[in-house]
Amino acid sequence: MVGSIIVGSIVAHGVLLAIFGVWIVAKHFQEPEATFEVVQKIIIPVQTPEHKMNMAQHEAMAPKPTFTDKLVSTRPAEITLPDLPEVDMDQMLPLDPSELVTDQITTLAGSAGMGSGQGSGLKGGGGTGDGMSFFDIKDNARSVVIMIDVSSSMFGRTGDYDYGTSRKLREGKDQAFQVIREQAFSLIDGLGVDSRFGIVHWSGSARSWKPELVRATDANKRAAKEHIQTNVDVGKAGPTGGRPGGTRHDYAIEALLELNPEIAFMLSDGNATRSLGRGKMETIADSELFQMITDARKSKPSIPRIHTIYYVTGNDKREEERMLRGISTRSGGKFRRVKAEKR
Repeated sequence: MVGSIIVGSIVAHGVLLAIFGVWIVAKHFQEPEATFEVVQKIIIPVQTPEHKMNMAQHEAMAPKPTFTDKLVSTRPAEITLPDLPEVDMDQMLPLDPSELVTDQITTLAGSAGMGSGQGSGLKGGGGTGDGMSFFDIKDNARSVVIMIDVSSSMFGRTGDYDYGTSRKLREGKDQAFQVIREQAFSLIDGLGVDSRFGIVHWSGSARSWKPELVRATDANKRAAKEHIQTNVDVGKAGPTGGRPGGTRHDYAIEALLELNPEIAFMLSDGNATRSLGRGKMETIADSELFQMITDARKSKPSIPRIHTIYYVTGNDKREEERMLRGISTRSGGKFRRVKAEKR
């Protein structure tokens, strides 16, 4: 009886073990159920290498190393060099690059038809150079000539000169004429060192301060103002060289064209005259003066713009104004009338 129970128990356990083994095997081959899982993606932002960038910026700001090809020696030299001579800096003339290409610019101006010349085309008309003003006529240029009539009428009608005795009644700064000198001084003082300038005064002859334009150095400015104060005066431009005298506007224009600046300021109180001898005078026709400008345009690559100032010392005469206005119009300049003050 006991043996049957033991055998039955073993058989039952064996059956259970077989069933469990079949279940395990079947579960192994069964397809697993699909599952979904959200995975959080962690992105670490790129870190700027601030330190390296700061170092690179610092190195870029540092001065570059300099090198020299010179050989330096502390050994005493066997020879002694002489001392360098002293140089007057006022006489050192700076190089104006524009002068190196003057010929090329002139050629281009002529071939391209740029205006009637450099005076009204490429030079001052373009707004380059120094700003200049004389009796409120303003212009820009790199070169200028101041032209002043010193005939006796410029002084006699304002009380500086006595026609009867041919004697000056006032001298220098006491003259009414000093107003004109002061205007010239102001223009000269305003010139830049790269500018060039000249001075012409005329009566029976035309006198240029220098045979050519000079740089506007401090030394030249001082010399020019001294010349104006001393020599631009009545009786300082008498006939010379055997040429007839008078009030020779033609001689003055001739001297101006020889200097050939970009602009000129021409101040006069009346018509041009020429001496016929024995105290006789004749008026130089306007057409003669105008023809000088026309001929210069044909023969020269450029002519100055001539700004004329009618300095009225006596009665305002229409023919005098017409002559001076015609000179400025034909040269591309401006005209202004100024009433002289008597003292």
